[in-house]
Amino acid sequence: MGLFAYLLAGVIVAGLVWFVRHGPGYPRLPTLLVFGLVGGAIGGLGVNLIQGDSIDDLDGIGFTAAVLVALVLLVGVDVRVRRDED
Repeated sequence: MGLFAYLLAGVIVAGLVWFVRHGPGYPRLPTLLVFGLVGGAIGGLGVNLIQGDSIDDLDGIGFTAAVLVALVLLVGVDVRVRRDED
């Protein structure tokens, strides 16, 4: 259940970033979704491993880490794509 929640958090964050920042010159939705999934998985599972919990454990700290890591990755992708166009 935990892994699914972390992936879902990454997808939701990616959707929100796309909703706020879509347009010409910005990353496309599939790109954002992939990075959101990766960020959510890394954040949530990383915290579980650090805490010594099972991989599928769901808690508030892991969920928060999933959202924050996904957001950081998505902002990095956004900045990188816009920099490459300049």
